[in-house]
Amino acid sequence: MSRKRQVVLLTVALLCAGGICLILIMNGLAIPCLFQRVTGLHCPGCGNTRAMMALFRLDFNSMLGYNLLFPLELLYLIRVYAVSAMRYVNGGRFSYYPKPKVWDILFLVLLIAWTVIRNCTPLY
Repeated sequence: MSRKRQVVLLTVALLCAGGICLILIMNGLAIPCLFQRVTGLHCPGCGNTRAMMALFRLDFNSMLGYNLLFPLELLYLIRVYAVSAMRYVNGGRFSYYPKPKVWDILFLVLLIAWTVIRNCTPLY
């Protein structure tokens, strides 16, 4: 089986798994945030499930209300997956960059700042 075909099949499988998860969530399955349960603080991803559901309803105000960084987090994850898939198709390794790039470091700093802001200020 070609690498391109493997990536396409993996992508379809991930999208199907995500769809199944969304259906389960719509029917009452709750996904607790372990970080919040242990620390009592909001993690950078708290609210992402509700934000995804709002995105599917095209309710962008609610999506941003659940997690302001959700669109950036989603785009970053799509980018990491796309780069990893391209590296696999072209070189046989399904991995991200061997060293963090500037965008990765900036995104990490942004996530840390967002976590501090949402837990230490009344803004969120």
